[in-house]
Amino acid sequence: MNVKFSILTAAVLSGLFNGQSFADEMEIITIQHSDNYAVASASDKALAAKIDVGDLFKVLPGASINGNGPLTGIVQYRGLSGDRVNTQINGAKLAGAGPNAMDTPLSYASLIMTERVDLYRGIAPVASGIDTMGGTVNVVESSAEFDVVNGKAAGQYQDNGQRGYLGAKANLANKDHALLVYADALNGNEDVKTASGKRIHPTDYKKQMLGGQYKFNLSDSAGQDAFIGVGYQHLETTDAGTPALPMDIGFIRTDRVNVEGLQQLADWQLDWHLAYSDARHGMDNFSQRKLMPTMGARYNNADSTSFDGAVALSKDNWQLGVNVQMANHDSVITNPTQAMFSVDNFNDVEDNRYSAFAQWDQKINHWQVSLGARVKQYQANAGDVHHSMAANMPAINMLMTQFNQADKSQSQTGFDAVVDARYEVNNELSWIVGLARKQSSASYQQRYLWVPMQSTGGLADGKTYVGQIDLDLETAYQIELGSEYRCEGLSILPRIFYHSIDDYIQGVSATSSTVIMAGAMVGDNQPMQFANVDADLMGMDINAAYAFNSLFSIDMVASYVAGERRDIDDNLYRIAPANINVGLNYESHSWFARLETLAVAAQNKVSQSQLEQRTSGYAVVNMLMGYEAQSWLIKAGVNNVFDIEYQDHLAGYNRVMASEILPGERMPGLGIQAWLAGEYRF
Repeated sequence: MNVKFSILTAAVLSGLFNGQSFADEMEIITIQHSDNYAVASASDKALAAKIDVGDLFKVLPGASINGNGPLTGIVQYRGLSGDRVNTQINGAKLAGAGPNAMDTPLSYASLIMTERVDLYRGIAPVASGIDTMGGTVNVVESSAEFDVVNGKAAGQYQDNGQRGYLGAKANLANKDHALLVYADALNGNEDVKTASGKRIHPTDYKKQMLGGQYKFNLSDSAGQDAFIGVGYQHLETTDAGTPALPMDIGFIRTDRVNVEGLQQLADWQLDWHLAYSDARHGMDNFSQRKLMPTMGARYNNADSTSFDGAVALSKDNWQLGVNVQMANHDSVITNPTQAMFSVDNFNDVEDNRYSAFAQWDQKINHWQVSLGARVKQYQANAGDVHHSMAANMPAINMLMTQFNQADKSQSQTGFDAVVDARYEVNNELSWIVGLARKQSSASYQQRYLWVPMQSTGGLADGKTYVGQIDLDLETAYQIELGSEYRCEGLSILPRIFYHSIDDYIQGVSATSSTVIMAGAMVGDNQPMQFANVDADLMGMDINAAYAFNSLFSIDMVASYVAGERRDIDDNLYRIAPANINVGLNYESHSWFARLETLAVAAQNKVSQSQLEQRTSGYAVVNMLMGYEAQSWLIKAGVNNVFDIEYQDHLAGYNRVMASEILPGERMPGLGIQAWLAGEYRF
């Protein structure tokens, strides 16, 4: 079975517009055998202008973005976010340098290179990655192609914030050698504004990315069935605001190298890669925002190195493989006005994961069944820490001494198992059921944050935290039920899910008098500590589409998720509100247009433990139109047409003093935005 049907921003359904294949142009969900994934295509004409690949991801069913700044989007899928979601670029998962996730995984994806974003809808198979409790997202970028010479240049402009983007790529190849080079440049020259005219400060940025890939053909044809390739990427971000975090980005400089190959070994296909990243990151609380007289200047210099290796063998219905992920992190905080001030935020932290898996896929009559298992070994450690003020502050000295004397080495074994089945009733209707047991380890911040700080991997709740070295593995028991119905221009794809998670890791109120005393020294009388609790997640998401005729179509995506703690009467933190997006599409010859409404419900189920604020519901209208010729495309649009004032529940709280947004206030959404985008293909 190989069926394609449209989702959120598609112009809906194949074969309706001038006899063209809808799959060639529009965003699709592809279902093939036991693989079940949603795809957001970067070439989708019905997409608005974007400044980050996260804007592409969040159009998918069940998907959201926790936004701490214009370039710091953290993936959320069905209520789970951060490290719980296996976020990859071209199948590799490499660590960022920022202890507060300023350089999120998606920030390393190039706009000009991104072909599509693949999301395993529902329970991700074990073959998709080591830690897949929250699903698997893979950004698929362009790959060097043999015997092809082509390229593309693209650009866009958005008036709200004076945001611009330019990118270009070129593929130069013959039958044996292929070279792909590219470059991106993104600039936000001004702060964006809300509907009421308030500046959201700071939200300007500068970002450049360049790289290339070389491939050598190992086969007799010009296909991609046997090759060895090497790729390089350099990313540099400077002066980028993150108003929901206590500091802004001074710089992020990262170099990444990837070596990969695909070969045939007898009857087996061998697919492998080795990827390495060296990331440096500087951030501060004074260069882009006002430093109040009662606040101390702080500069954080962080760096990380990481390695991702994978070997997979596939034959007939079997997939076998091993994965290795290794990362080292260091982070030091200083005060430029006090040369003696120095704090080891994280020192010589090791976060290593080793894993092996087996997956079997088989069609049995009307059933398509997938069975998979993965064993994982987690190893973590950290070096001793130092605080320059420990001698004068007994609470800090005690926390430092306790941490340095503790056994910081941790070793844990995890196990995942997945059963996924699809029953085809007829050509129009299929039923889906999935069951899984998934385990996930604590992040290095959750283990080794030793003194109350806000280096929490991007929680952005304004609270200070300390870690817990011996956190248990999270264990999730997951079930999903769904169906797919397709008939005469209509498609409806509902899913419901339930996750029961034992030893879920989140912040609880600290009870240690030493931690409370140390928290008070930095202005937080109620510091938090990461701990294992019990939680439930449940919800639904649905996408549907209908073609009225060859000119007009409509599509819809709706999502709902609720997260609760089982050990106490409380809700989980930063869960996306229920939302629905409905779009009306028009296409005739080379002209196309879209009118859509995004409605978001109020979020009243908030975490009392983390003092989370409620948000009200809202609805915004977006529109676009464009023209596509054989080698070029131009489109323009307006987002938030009626200039609606609203607050984004996933955007955190304002941490900037003396700005037009009150400190601690929910971050508002952007006001009206007019934009223009175009591309030229050669």
